[in-house]
Amino acid sequence: MPDFSNHTKELWNDLRNQKIYLACSGGIDSMVLLDMLFKLKFDLHVIHVNYQLRGIASDTDAELVKFSCAKQNIPCEIRTIDLKKNLEGGGNLQDEARKIRYAWFDEILKVDRNNRIALAHHSDDQIETFFMNLARKSGVMGLACMKHDHAGIVRPLLDFSKAEIACYALSNWVLWREDKSNETNKYTRNRLRNEFIPRIKLEFPEIGVSVLTLINQFQKIQLDLEKKVDPILGTIQKTHTLSLDEFGKLSELEQIELLRQLGLSAKSAPRLLDLTQRGKRIPIEHTEFSAIVRDETQFTFLCTSDVPPKLIVEQVASLPSDFNKDIAYFDAAKMKGELKLRKWEHGDRIASLGMKGTQLISDIIKDAKIDANAKAAQLVVHDDDVILWCVGLKISQKAIADANSTKIIRCSISVSAAEESELP
Repeated sequence: MPDFSNHTKELWNDLRNQKIYLACSGGIDSMVLLDMLFKLKFDLHVIHVNYQLRGIASDTDAELVKFSCAKQNIPCEIRTIDLKKNLEGGGNLQDEARKIRYAWFDEILKVDRNNRIALAHHSDDQIETFFMNLARKSGVMGLACMKHDHAGIVRPLLDFSKAEIACYALSNWVLWREDKSNETNKYTRNRLRNEFIPRIKLEFPEIGVSVLTLINQFQKIQLDLEKKVDPILGTIQKTHTLSLDEFGKLSELEQIELLRQLGLSAKSAPRLLDLTQRGKRIPIEHTEFSAIVRDETQFTFLCTSDVPPKLIVEQVASLPSDFNKDIAYFDAAKMKGELKLRKWEHGDRIASLGMKGTQLISDIIKDAKIDANAKAAQLVVHDDDVILWCVGLKISQKAIADANSTKIIRCSISVSAAEESELP
């Protein structure tokens, strides 16, 4: 039997001062890991999700986890979720269960960056993941599969097989529960585990070793890609720009890795290169940026603002001696309705002070030569009829206050969380 304890002790010795939260299902893999980490005296906490999918069996799984932790005085938290009810509107059961688990993991990791989530994946799981990702055309990262330590998640059993884990369990009198749903071939991973991979191994007994060797090589390639794009990511986060030349010099794999870390899929790499027209954009989700915009010589990354700007409206007794385009003064008698703040839109026009007719806001922005971030964030103030202020750039003559105005309204913009002032 392999020496699990020494291997794990050597691999995770640097985690001695960190809390380890073991996601424990009650199955043989996680119960073996629970026994191992307890014996190695890690600062161990156990978490378990009862999805209530198998009635009494699900409750018994939770009770086993709870009992085992209580016996060893290990802190344990159990969350009970009615997963079937959550899926009444549709959805994939396994995907939804995974989302629930990983949302909990994220909570734990956000509490303290030194916390770690321990999962009991083993080498058989790794091989299954390789074939699943190969079928999905997941690229280098997908074929690199699961890492021992990544993004706060550690996998101490990844170098051991299911058979070796079972041997440990029997030798150490570890209690566990069998999940009968693993025997059905309803899910893709179960079909791989129960049918596809065993058939391949009958024909090619060493296929598992070969796959693990490939995974090791893909992980090295993935690590090199991450090192290559890391300084570029730093520049983007600092300047919110990436030159077209710098992006074009990256290999296809490097481009894909850069976009992946920015929240874009591999399919976005050619789309980004095809952004030949200035001003075109690709939206981004789940990152600090909202979109990528093509400028003259660079890509500009538009920020997602947490605090929306506010329009501050107040009545003043007189006009100032000096004016600027960051504060506007209007005559309440000339306005129609209340003043409102919004981002500019294509087709917006303003009767700029000192000019005949109206100007397109887009032309004003173009003449100002502002970057894509500022362009996307450009604000206008309007009443119920027309635009009165292109903030920071142009003020309309339509309702401008003058020496004869008896009710002068002063307008400014704030990015604080203060509530918008009401018109007096």
